[in-house]
Amino acid sequence: MKQTILKLLLFINSILLIAYMGLTAHADFHLNTRGVIPLFLSSLLLIDVTYVSSCNIRENKTISLFCGLLALESWYILLAASGNSITNTIFFALSPVIWCVSIKFILMFLFQNSGYKYQKLINLCLTGTCIFALIGVLVSSKIFFLLYFIQFMASWLCFIFTVIYHRKRVAFVFKSEWRHIIFSLIAVIVLFLTYYFSTMRVPEHLSNFGVYIPILLFWVSIHGIILKEQNSLPLSAVFSNRQLTLLIFSGVIIFSLIAIILDGGYSLLFIMLDALFAFLYVCNIALDFNFKKGHNKIIKESKYHVALQQLQREEQLNLEFANFLHDDILQDLLSVKNMMKKADRPEVQKIITETLDNMNTYIREQMQDYHPTLLPKLTIKENYQNLLDGISQSFPNRNLCVSFDCSDSLFLVEPYNIFVYRLLKELVTNVYKHSTGEKAWITLTQDNGIIILSVSDNGTVDADVLSSADRLKHRGLAMITERMNDMDGSVTISNNHPHGICVQTILPMKGDVSYQHFVSR
Repeated sequence: MKQTILKLLLFINSILLIAYMGLTAHADFHLNTRGVIPLFLSSLLLIDVTYVSSCNIRENKTISLFCGLLALESWYILLAASGNSITNTIFFALSPVIWCVSIKFILMFLFQNSGYKYQKLINLCLTGTCIFALIGVLVSSKIFFLLYFIQFMASWLCFIFTVIYHRKRVAFVFKSEWRHIIFSLIAVIVLFLTYYFSTMRVPEHLSNFGVYIPILLFWVSIHGIILKEQNSLPLSAVFSNRQLTLLIFSGVIIFSLIAIILDGGYSLLFIMLDALFAFLYVCNIALDFNFKKGHNKIIKESKYHVALQQLQREEQLNLEFANFLHDDILQDLLSVKNMMKKADRPEVQKIITETLDNMNTYIREQMQDYHPTLLPKLTIKENYQNLLDGISQSFPNRNLCVSFDCSDSLFLVEPYNIFVYRLLKELVTNVYKHSTGEKAWITLTQDNGIIILSVSDNGTVDADVLSSADRLKHRGLAMITERMNDMDGSVTISNNHPHGICVQTILPMKGDVSYQHFVSR
């Protein structure tokens, strides 16, 4: 429901922007960067907002933030052509907001909306400097430019610090997506040179062009990386791609003829095209809402339909399972627990209460097993440390000293962070259940896209005996081995000196798989 409201807000933004274009065109408003370049770029971004938002059927937060950034950029480019005091004030106010959102978007994309070290401090710095710069707009232009310069430098320092501190994470992104990034740079250079040589005789043709370059870079990258699996629209469930192409092409031809007949020029043509895509956007919003609510009387097989059905099945399964555990089990157990407080025999009340507490803990563990929840505000190490603490609390009578060696800057992209979470839980739980040792050592590293997890203890089990044991008696270990083989990984069981065993898992982390999962989750 929140995403539907967000899409409606983007639609309202499109209507307001089209209305502003109409007013400026009617008043024969003179555009800076002379000609129709600002109007063209603003229209192009506005059209892309409708496309990207319509494709975001899984309601990915990073894609939603990118749509908001495009909407802000479209206003920024158009208002750059203005000359009155009110629009100039809005134009200056957009500058720190766009800069803050841009940095947050890049960091969100690099870390796939997961937690990283110093995240809170960096967000505080970005937001705080942006607010002070906005206050400066209301004071004076000198104060604003001073505060905006401070924001600009602080944001760059935060970004550079984050990239250097998490350089392995950034290197992984470039290594995985270098083709798309290079294509983005080439596209920006070609577009810049085309614009430069075609407008050489136009005065101030490079005025405010600095903002266009990052726009184009973000624009090409988002289509090349984030949206590579989001190539369907709600309308594709009703019309084929050829039919949609024919509809859009027919609309462009008709509106071009109208602009020629009315002698409205490019301004009228762009405004009508924006209105056309705004209309298609609201149709996509309505269809998406109806399909997700099950009101799909007119629908055909399509990529969108298949993806939507899969998403609905997953969400329905998760919802039913969570509701079953919460409503049908936990609530009843808590009610029984409260009633047992009135029992006449204290020893019976104590036993029943302890039993219910254990069952309550077990059920919650099963819920976490079914769908582990990694807190986005915590780093990978902090999430895994919470897991180890929870396992330790599940075995209060087991005196085991666990050492967890993991870098604070470790990053594991999805779905590998969830997979390693399950591996860690299974292996450590086995140590608590079956090992006779008093110590356990856990090391987790990721280097050059290779994840290595080692869990060892000082118990009395021999590695050869464990490797040759019946798979039915060690189903957890057998399942881990099978899953690792499916993901091109390996599991090695060896003796730990002087005694005990060491289970080491090696798993390659593939960037293309991670970003596909990131968008499709």
